[in-house]
Amino acid sequence: MSVTIKMSTEADLERVRRLAELDSKPAPHGDVLVAEVNGRLVAAMGVDGRVVADPFERAASVVELLRAHVDAEPRRTPRRRRWLTRLVAAG
Repeated sequence: MSVTIKMSTEADLERVRRLAELDSKPAPHGDVLVAEVNGRLVAAMGVDGRVVADPFERAASVVELLRAHVDAEPRRTPRRRRWLTRLVAAG
């Protein structure tokens, strides 16, 4: 079994929407990590923690991988705010 975790792109939006529909949950918004098993989308997780997964797959372990990945990522300040912080600190 090959699991790929990546940030979603514009091309993934429809696949994530269909996955959410299949899971009967709202689709995650904003930055979304997707997990593919052997090239097939089985789970997606927004950085806000909202998760959708294929109910016909054993996706619990894949969802745990997504959670671990999100927890391991440092929280990023939006670029604009970092610039503003630097400007305020310099002034």
